[in-house]
Amino acid sequence: MNLRNKYLLTTLRVILGLFFIMSGAGGFYGAMNGWAGIPTEMLPNVQALWAMGIFQLVKGTELIAGLMLVVGFRPALAAIFLAPICIGATTMNLLNSPQYIWSALFVTVLNAYLGYAYWDKYKALFQK
Repeated sequence: MNLRNKYLLTTLRVILGLFFIMSGAGGFYGAMNGWAGIPTEMLPNVQALWAMGIFQLVKGTELIAGLMLVVGFRPALAAIFLAPICIGATTMNLLNSPQYIWSALFVTVLNAYLGYAYWDKYKALFQK
C-alpha cells in the first residue's frame, strides 16, 4: 500500500483538521461555560494555563491549524504548528489522566503520518 496515496493523505488530513477545529472551539466554549467536559484531574492545570494565557494560544493555534488542514492551505506548515501541541497533549494526558491518552495518541499518530507524507517539504530543515 502506498502510504503517500493522495486520497489517504487527504482523508487523514481532514480528519485531523476536524479534530483540532472541534478541540480548539471546544476549549474556548468550555472556558465560557465553567469548564464543562474537562476531566476533574486536569482542571487545575487547565485553569492555570488559562490564567497564564497559554491555553488561549494553544486553542487558537489548534483552531487555525485545523482550518488550514481541512481547507488544504499549507498543510505541511499546519502539521508543524500542531506537532508541539500533540506532544504536550500526550504528556499532559499521560501524567494527569491516563484514561484519556487514546485521543492524544490518535492525533500524535496522525500528525506523525502527515510528517512522513510531507517529508520532502521538511528535508531542507534538517540539512546543513
